Amino acid sequence: MSEANPARDHPSTDPKDTRVSRASSTEKQPPSRETELARYGEFVDRVRTLCRESPGAQSALRAGLGKPVTEVPARVHAALLRPGLIREDPTGRGYADKERAYYAVAALIADRPRAQRLFEDAAHADAAEPGVRGDQVGEERDKPGTTLPLPGTSLGESIALAVRRRSPDELKSGAAESRLHLLVRQDLDGAHRMLPGVFRWLGSSSVIPDYACLLYDLSRWRYGRDPVATRWLQSFYRSLRRLETAAERNPTVSPT
Repeated sequence: MSEANPARDHPSTDPKDTRVSRASSTEKQPPSRETELARYGEFVDRVRTLCRESPGAQSALRAGLGKPVTEVPARVHAALLRPGLIREDPTGRGYADKERAYYAVAALIADRPRAQRLFEDAAHADAAEPGVRGDQVGEERDKPGTTLPLPGTSLGESIALAVRRRSPDELKSGAAESRLHLLVRQDLDGAHRMLPGVFRWLGSSSVIPDYACLLYDLSRWRYGRDPVATRWLQSFYRSLRRLETAAERNPTVSPT
């Protein structure tokens, strides 16, 4: 009979081993959605500032609209990478999709017409608080004059708000609803092709989309389209219902 192996039969209870194990487990955890949205929000703010201060950079970023990273002009890379707007992180699954999402969102921000840029800049300048607590979300979004999207606002909710701001005939026609249904069925390339038209339509409705949330969703589209699409559709219909209920309670107030 072989002798018992103390090391095998009695695992080490050394606190150092526990700390090492916990540290390894922590290092493997991906960043939370809130952490990533905050980082993407910083990127959006920097791109918005760059477009405001440098018409040349804005023109360069606009040249990448709807294009894969491998097909954008050289000046697009220069506008994004020389100021360090995109951090180099070539590891992990889906990095190429995340990189493309950065380029796409920067192009969408740069593509805004002048009136829309002024509207968005004024809204950000007037914002007294950077965010709203989760328990205030429902109340805050129903307030007249609330123009900035709350962190994590999906594209579906932005489309719902645009629908309510436009004519009743367009609401009845379901054109925006059909566009959303078509969008969520697209593969990654198709989604990138459709987004510029969707965002021009949002801008014409004076709706400020959550670019950071779009960046988050686009970077996951290839491997997680279904959860993203479900969230967009759910937020679209829930937001329409909430906005309609608010309008019924106070018919003299136009949708915000």
